[in-house]
Amino acid sequence: MSVYIKAAGLSVFSKSNDKLIEKIREAIKDMDTDLDCVDAVYLGLMNPEAFTGVGNIASYVADKVGLSGVPSVRIETASSTGAAVLNLAYAAIKAGVYKNVLVLAAEKMTHLSTPKVTKIISEVIEPSERNTGASMPSLAAMCARRFAYDNDLNENKFAEILASVAIKNHHYGKRNPIAQFQKEITLDDYKKSKFISEPLRLYDCSPISDGAAAVLISAEKSSICIAGVGQASDKQALTKRSTITSFASTRKAAIAAYNMAGFGPENIDFAEIHDAFTPFEIIGLIDTFLLKPEEVESFYKKKQGYHNGRLPVNISGGLKSRGHPVGASGLAQVAECFKIMTGRYPADATPKKTDIALTQSIGGLATNNFVTILKKTGAKVKPLIRPMEYNPPKMKPAKDRRYRIFSATRLYSPPEGYEAPLDLVILQRKNYLILARSASDELPKIGSIVHIDEKIKGSLIVKKDGFFQLLGFKKR
Repeated sequence: MSVYIKAAGLSVFSKSNDKLIEKIREAIKDMDTDLDCVDAVYLGLMNPEAFTGVGNIASYVADKVGLSGVPSVRIETASSTGAAVLNLAYAAIKAGVYKNVLVLAAEKMTHLSTPKVTKIISEVIEPSERNTGASMPSLAAMCARRFAYDNDLNENKFAEILASVAIKNHHYGKRNPIAQFQKEITLDDYKKSKFISEPLRLYDCSPISDGAAAVLISAEKSSICIAGVGQASDKQALTKRSTITSFASTRKAAIAAYNMAGFGPENIDFAEIHDAFTPFEIIGLIDTFLLKPEEVESFYKKKQGYHNGRLPVNISGGLKSRGHPVGASGLAQVAECFKIMTGRYPADATPKKTDIALTQSIGGLATNNFVTILKKTGAKVKPLIRPMEYNPPKMKPAKDRRYRIFSATRLYSPPEGYEAPLDLVILQRKNYLILARSASDELPKIGSIVHIDEKIKGSLIVKKDGFFQLLGFKKR
């Protein structure tokens, strides 16, 4: 049995005075379809209890949208919640439990202060790493800095690539009527923007947003089918993984989705990639096998990710420009693709070929990721000769037994309760990583040597209150 998308709608993504339920109703209204056929409501919100103080949210929403009595359930996987709720609704139809499911995803965030929102979101981070004061931007920054180091991208070159991502996504945000940021930016704008967590600037980070998405999926045939879905999880602690520059959860989810669809990445016409931070668009393209690491610089320099390029990516503006109401974003990606594939998008943002689309959504710091592939019914594809297999990337071990700086960042907007700026480092010894708070006068560079023998007087690192604190380092 195939599963199809019958309709999709979006609210405006913005800083809004509207209540959560009003954004959900707005998305449903944008679908412009009859809901009499709905057998169940699947709802995705990341944390309505903390953001809005509303619990038992599935029953509440079903009642308020006129579907009281219809089975309803809430699903949550951090910032991939919108993709998760679609995935499980898909499974329910595939299993024959329901014929038509209304899938909703939303979040209301902007009424809270930035430090408060940062604190709520940071609660998805592994507790021992969170105790250092780490936030999502700081962990993303350390992943990004290490990615640049491993791929021989110096600071200036990497900044230009990140700027290219931001400039592109703001270019398309201007063309998306529901986007939070409808203004283009220049390279000069990017370079003048403040650092949030080095090397990430303001224009590298998605905004705090309010918004909702609605998708009606069905066993009844329509013009767009869900060809493949994939999900995978990873260790919650960043420092317990085999690599921080590639996300195993995305790779496994992508392979599952391609194998289910029966065709590979060469068939994808355009993609919506989770760009909560600009480097995540780059890593996401690589992890979904749409781009090779050695192609990154050329891809962005030649504007190949634009709607008239070889692989349009985030032509909705992405999370970066459309906005990122955390529970809604994964489903919003699917809704945007549906609109693009059915000719309901501005002409100056629509690719020439729109038969196959891929979406990738990240939950937490890549701990629960999803890939969804959409296909026009009857579209021709180049099938897989054999199923794709997962080959785990391996971290390059340190050359000796000394501790070295693996990555580092200076965080200027830490979670509520932490003083700014906050310096964080990841230390490496062989294949072992430690996240530490740094009290050194300067932020150490990757490769700097650290002494970690606590038995020796004058040690450069100490353990305090459940986290490591770096007091000094030796230059490489």
